[in-house]
Amino acid sequence: MNKKIGTLIIAFLMILTVAICGCTDSSSSATETNENTNTITVVDAAGRTVEVPKNPEKIIALRGASREVVYLRAQDKIIGIEFREGSLKGDGIYPSAFQIPHIAAYPELINLTVVTAGSTINFEEITKIQPDIIFMGTSGALYADDTQKKTGIPVVIVHVNAVGTEAEHEKYYETLRLMGEILGKEERAEELISIIEEYETDLANRVADIPDEERPTVYIAGRPYCGAHGLDGTDAQWIPFRLINANNIASGLSNISEGLTINKEQLLEWDPEYIFASEASMRFINNDLSDSAYQGLSAIKNGNVYGVLPYCWYSYNKDSGIADAYFIGKTIYPEQFSDIDPEAKADEIYEKFLGKPVYSAMETQFGGYIELTNN
Repeated sequence: MNKKIGTLIIAFLMILTVAICGCTDSSSSATETNENTNTITVVDAAGRTVEVPKNPEKIIALRGASREVVYLRAQDKIIGIEFREGSLKGDGIYPSAFQIPHIAAYPELINLTVVTAGSTINFEEITKIQPDIIFMGTSGALYADDTQKKTGIPVVIVHVNAVGTEAEHEKYYETLRLMGEILGKEERAEELISIIEEYETDLANRVADIPDEERPTVYIAGRPYCGAHGLDGTDAQWIPFRLINANNIASGLSNISEGLTINKEQLLEWDPEYIFASEASMRFINNDLSDSAYQGLSAIKNGNVYGVLPYCWYSYNKDSGIADAYFIGKTIYPEQFSDIDPEAKADEIYEKFLGKPVYSAMETQFGGYIELTNN
C-alpha cells in the first residue's frame, strides 16, 4: 500500500513539474505558435500582442519599415508603398524615390499601390489590396491600433530608428529577429546582425588607439528632420560620427540622435575643423557656403567641407550610415583608413544590406563623397 502511495506521489510531482516548466517557458517567450489557426502571436516593439499569419505572402510596411523588409530579402512580398517611395521627383526638401537606397536597388517597387498621402494612411487602398500583415515603424505607434481596427489587418510595430547606443542596438536586433521570424527569414536576420557588428567592430578597432588630442572637431550640417536644412541643422549624436568615435563638436546638445537647429553664432563660436554636409540638403547648404558670415569658419577656409550620403532621409539608411563612417574616417584619419576606397566600400556595404551595389545611383542623385567648394 505504501509503495503504491509513493508511486502516485512521484507521478503527481512529475506532472506538476512539467506543468510548471511549461508555464515558465511560455511566459518567457515573445512568440507563441498557434497550431490550429496557422498563426503566431508576437509581442511587437511597442509591447503590443498581435496575432499574425505564419510566412505572410503580402506585406505593407509603413513609417520607413520597408527598408528592413528589403534588408531581410523579402521585397518580393511587398504589395504597397508609401508616397515618398513612389515619388519620382524630389523638391529639395523631401526625398524622391530614387534617393532612397532600397528603392534604387529595387525600382520595380515604385509601381506598387501607394497607400499613404503625406503622413495620412489610406485605409481604403489598404483594404482593397488586402495585405496579410502591416509592419509599421515606431514613429507610427499611435496609428497602429487605429490602422488595425479600420483595415482588419494585423499591425506589428517595429524599431527602425537610429542605431547608435547599446539599447538602440538591442531594440533593432529584436526587431530584425521578430520580422525574420514572421517572414520566415530567421537566418537572414542573424546574418544581417553579424554584418552590422562586423563593420562596427572594424571601425572601432581602426580608431581605438587615436588619442583624444589628435581627434579633430567635426560637425554634421544639413541633417534632415522634417525636411532638409542648411548649416544650422545638426545632430549631437550623429551615428556615422559615433561609429568612429569622432569629436562631434555638437555632442553636448543632446544624448540621443535627433535633428537639431542651432543659430549662426553658435556655429561660428564652435568653429569646427571639419564640416560634413548631408547631401539631401544641398539646396540650403550651397546657399550657406556662399554666405559671407560663414567664410571665417576654419573648415571653409581650409577646404575641409565634404558631402556625405544622407543617413536620415526617409527614415534611417543604416547602410549609408556605415558607408559614411568609412568615408569620414578616411578623411580625418587617413593613416588608419589607408586601405579604404570609400566608393568601393560603400558598394560592398550596399550589396551586403540590399543585395545590390547602389553607390553610383546615390552618386548620381546627390554627388557622392566629394569636397564641397564655395560656389
